[in-house]
Amino acid sequence: MIKIITFLGKSISHFLCEKKVIAEQEVEVYQYGFEILISTTLGLLITVAIGIVLNMFFLSVLYYVVFVMVRQWTGGYHADSYLKCNITFAGITFFTLGMTKLSDMSEMYSLTIHGLMLVFALLSVWKYTPVENPNKPLTKEQKKRNHKVALIAIIILEALSCGLYVFFPKVSALIAYTLFSIAVLILISKNRKGGNEYE
Repeated sequence: MIKIITFLGKSISHFLCEKKVIAEQEVEVYQYGFEILISTTLGLLITVAIGIVLNMFFLSVLYYVVFVMVRQWTGGYHADSYLKCNITFAGITFFTLGMTKLSDMSEMYSLTIHGLMLVFALLSVWKYTPVENPNKPLTKEQKKRNHKVALIAIIILEALSCGLYVFFPKVSALIAYTLFSIAVLILISKNRKGGNEYE
């Protein structure tokens, strides 16, 4: 997987360089950008595919938007290869959408479970974000900004989730499970690094 993504990124970059669209010294930067773009597109395709299989197309797109939006501010677990990253993402996506569907089909989901997941997500974001990517270190100012934006995003999404609980329980549960999954990834990353609380 990583070889294919790298090959595509390199091929596109060199093609643009040959056509004089980008300078030769910018090839590596563009290659990295195209690799990220291809990987992100693959993530969306994985999400939509799982959504179609579970008959949850709209919710899968909503999940992807919430997941990507929040994760860009919180950070979290990062696999050491594109293949592991996509496998992990597919597992998280299947869990989130699957649990949302299961909750809608049964009576196992309750306001207590809903509340506990939201509290867990809020505390995790408040205490441990942002989680830095080793390849993208953050300055103190960036850490403060990301922490603040992540908290605001979580509070808004949790308020939205609570507001939708009665009239749109499936969407409400999806948001809660998505935030819960992000919080779990944050804690996994912190435990692996032996990280401290946000300062």
